[in-house]
Amino acid sequence: MMVRRADDRRLRLVLARPTGWIAGGELPARRAARRRDVAPFGTEMLDQLPEQCQHGESLVLLLDGPGCEGMLVTGAVAGMVPQGSDNPDLMDRAAVGASVFLREKLRTEKRQQLPDQLIGYFEELNAADCEDGVWRALASHALRIVGAHMALTLVHDRARGIVRAPAAPDARPGEHRPCIVWDDRLSTAGLLLSEDARRGGTAEFAAPLFGDPATALLAHVPVSDEGVLVLTERREERIFEPEDWDVLRALALQAEMALRRVRLIDSVRSLSLTDPLTGLGNRRHMEVVMAHAWAAARRGEPLVVMALDLDGFKEVNDTRGHDAGDRMLCEVAAALRAEARGSDVLVRYGGDEFLVILPGSTVDGANALAERVRRRLDGAVGISAGVAAYAPEHETPESLIREADRRLYESKARGRSLVS
Repeated sequence: MMVRRADDRRLRLVLARPTGWIAGGELPARRAARRRDVAPFGTEMLDQLPEQCQHGESLVLLLDGPGCEGMLVTGAVAGMVPQGSDNPDLMDRAAVGASVFLREKLRTEKRQQLPDQLIGYFEELNAADCEDGVWRALASHALRIVGAHMALTLVHDRARGIVRAPAAPDARPGEHRPCIVWDDRLSTAGLLLSEDARRGGTAEFAAPLFGDPATALLAHVPVSDEGVLVLTERREERIFEPEDWDVLRALALQAEMALRRVRLIDSVRSLSLTDPLTGLGNRRHMEVVMAHAWAAARRGEPLVVMALDLDGFKEVNDTRGHDAGDRMLCEVAAALRAEARGSDVLVRYGGDEFLVILPGSTVDGANALAERVRRRLDGAVGISAGVAAYAPEHETPESLIREADRRLYESKARGRSLVS
């Protein structure tokens, strides 16, 4: 969840009479209104204004000059407005004009900043290495580019029928994340008002997003069917311009493309580290994991490696065919997944041999795992195992794996379905 500001902007309207001095020179009021490079009021009048009103983009000056027109100034923008002593609603009409001028000024500033802001957004998307990183980049940059009180992204969980904010990088386990029930209205861009989200309203599902009583409205833009970008605003007069919606849709489209890229990279990475038949890790995966486990073992953490081999696998392939052998390998892989701990790493080492890396475990723990796997297979296939625990005399990870292999073949030499 991204929050940009705590307080809303308020305009100050100052009514003054011109002195006739424009940047040190005497110019007619009408001519001054067309000049954008000079201040349309004199230095004498500036001295008469309160110091806190002489600076800041929220300052609006209404210059009440002779004739039927006056000048309205906000920042670098100036324009003519009807005026005169016979117009009692001059200040009200001037305030409306000031709001329009200020909005145009802010719109111009946003257009000027947009190219650099989009470049920053694209760079962050390209650097994202996970889906949560893409969602966070979308929320933070949408808030910065379009503007609102708060921005967040909600990811679609179709199985549970909800949309939920992704976890923050430093989130604690069980930390609350904004979550609402999915509604089909979120599949298209639109606005929801606070009264719609009240009990009995037409958008009651969005009530959790209006937890701040000052929140007046909510803009939502879908990101394909993956989730939704949400911007909330506290000011009731806040208007999302057509160009704001165009920018929000463009940001969402770029996020969608970034999500596809991240998933493609994850898929390629998974293929490079996964055995395609059993879905277990392959030798490359084993090398990556062992490098970390080995470093921990050198620091004193327990580490055990278990090698498993199927009994009579060659006979199965020869007599029943390779399809039957493949099904047997998958059955063993499924049994290993069911019985191993979450921290254990399962690897198809080659052929009918499997390797289990057990960080923080013991030889007894590995033996118990082998027995549980054997019971789960219930005689469908026999397995033999060899277990080796890290010791200072092991110089490399390969030496530990070789010892587990040696003990595996000792088990097979003594008879099938044994553990050494």
